[in-house]
Amino acid sequence: MIALFNSKSNLDRTFDAILGHELRNLNTHLPKQRRKLSELLSSDDPTVEAADGSSIVLKTAELEELANIVPKEYHDQVKLPFTILRRMELGRSVYTVTGDKIEQFTLKKILGTATNDFQHIYKENESAFFYRPQVVELIRRFHSLVVIGFGVPKELADYVPNRV
Repeated sequence: MIALFNSKSNLDRTFDAILGHELRNLNTHLPKQRRKLSELLSSDDPTVEAADGSSIVLKTAELEELANIVPKEYHDQVKLPFTILRRMELGRSVYTVTGDKIEQFTLKKILGTATNDFQHIYKENESAFFYRPQVVELIRRFHSLVVIGFGVPKELADYVPNRV
């Protein structure tokens, strides 16, 4: 459970429990596990299971369009769906991408903000922050391949309250 406060009173602990429950429920639509682009391209049923047990259906046409952007030798490394987290602690309309550097680079390549080719992925040193207009563009182009979630501030992610 994600707890946000060092609570000692019953009221505070109850509030912590409710808030933690709500934060977990906010992201139940996110993928439980992501699948490789190559695997999804060869699948008759390109779906991914969500944390709540439902299926995230990925459109074949969008997978094929993405495959045209990503060189074939990287199809085993790109995992889908792209999971983009709204990070309120970073400011208004700031998003980050979960996953490996290749997913971040691929999204930058789609948006035209990556300066290198895929062979030079690890030369990109800029942080992968995305902003609302960019996220809107990604969703417009690859609606079924992008999932938006809500990120917990890093300083709160590992916080465990004193429950004595």
